[in-house]
Amino acid sequence: QIQNFGQTPKQLERRPFPQRNVAKAVKDNMIDFGVIGLLAPLTPPLCVAGAPHRWKLKPTLADTSTVGVVEQTDKAVGDICLVKGQLVGAGRACTLLVEPKKYIRFGGLNNGLSVHTAMLSTRYREVDKLLSIHDGLHRAPIIAAKGSEDGSWIVTGSIDSTLRVWRYDGERLALKATLCGHDGSPIKCIDVSTVFGMIVTGCAQGRVMLWDLRTMTFVRGLQHGVKGDAALSVAINHTNGNVITLVGTCLTVADINGRTVASQRMSEQNAPTCAAATDCPEWMDEGVVAVTGHMNGEIRLWSVNYETSRLWNVHVLTENPLTSPITALRATGLERQDTLLAGDRSGKMAVFKSVQLENMSSDELNEIIEELC
Repeated sequence: QIQNFGQTPKQLERRPFPQRNVAKAVKDNMIDFGVIGLLAPLTPPLCVAGAPHRWKLKPTLADTSTVGVVEQTDKAVGDICLVKGQLVGAGRACTLLVEPKKYIRFGGLNNGLSVHTAMLSTRYREVDKLLSIHDGLHRAPIIAAKGSEDGSWIVTGSIDSTLRVWRYDGERLALKATLCGHDGSPIKCIDVSTVFGMIVTGCAQGRVMLWDLRTMTFVRGLQHGVKGDAALSVAINHTNGNVITLVGTCLTVADINGRTVASQRMSEQNAPTCAAATDCPEWMDEGVVAVTGHMNGEIRLWSVNYETSRLWNVHVLTENPLTSPITALRATGLERQDTLLAGDRSGKMAVFKSVQLENMSSDELNEIIEELC
């Protein structure tokens, strides 16, 4: 009995236990600003702390990408990050290694890549400094690459449809596996998660494939209901392993087992250009699970309706300084993901921050009080 149900207590209480004290943002028809800090970790990504049913982001910083844009045909932002308040954006044929503070440039005729410094540090006093060159990594030019969050793994994709997985120790690249399965279609997008040990890749024919990072083997193909359109973006939720795919105009959320959780097809009039995943878990109702950027610079936030298996657009950023097609997105933050980074084709970048309750107007606070009561 003890092994299955636990030991019987020696004393049974005759009075009920006191009710658990749950922190709430509204107390006596007023906002209790003292508990907002306690509610912040329980608030879904990009939502207002204390009012998780509200989405309001304002631009707090704008800049222009200057890292890795030399010798590019355009100024488009390929990757973006925020480190200690410093906004860093790399060119289209680049991907950032955030923790090592480096970036990778690919796409050259040497069928390889080069590693450069992305920001100033105690070790590197110069931005864009060339650290190493790695030639002949593929038999054809590399057109897609992605590094893990800690920079220890790098996955490259070539125009000949092959994928190669590399272990990076800060100086040398060690080949661990060559992955094939996209049937001659050029690789368009890649994402890596060391938390779940998985790689997700998409190609020009719309095939999205899931690979095991530990065994270096194919796991499964992800279904999205679209044929013929290119895969524009793939992204992994590092909390639950869900995969966000953008193929053509169809945005899809699939779980780690390949089951489609929700999907939504968007209009071609203002077609999506890229997508990013947040770290929102399933238990956070109305949480933002995906962000999409569009041709006119518009940025949309998406949530999942688990009853209908549909994605619904919960918010469109109204105060948005970006007007060109969005090319890079990233959700970030310290305690939680309350910051959105975006870059466009013209090289402009912007930081959007979730507005706090104490910075809202009295009319907005009154509406929130009515909604929460």
